[in-house]
Amino acid sequence: MSEIPLCSVTISSQLPLDEIDSLETSLLINSIKAQKFPSRVLGADDVAFVATVVGGLAATANLIEYSIKFAKTINNWRRELRLKGIEPKGRLEHPQRPPLDIGKATDEEIVEWLSRK
Repeated sequence: MSEIPLCSVTISSQLPLDEIDSLETSLLINSIKAQKFPSRVLGADDVAFVATVVGGLAATANLIEYSIKFAKTINNWRRELRLKGIEPKGRLEHPQRPPLDIGKATDEEIVEWLSRK
């Protein structure tokens, strides 16, 4: 079965590398399949994680649940950064919606953005 992109999250290279790595680790721990790529849009060293879900009927049925799980992972990572005095810098992207700044959005806005079909 093919994989369907859920969305991408682009993280600013201005964040400490270990904090970017902690997001990647959090995604893996939460069983969120995400591929890491250098971003070609924002800054030369920005990092993009593309979250994917396996295609098919099961994927369609579980898409909202998977999206909420992804949102919780992003929100927990942002919370951890802020506890360390680091402001998250990046955005969520999907071809059919406007990007969402993860540094300015509330937890609820991230859940709602990711839950849209």
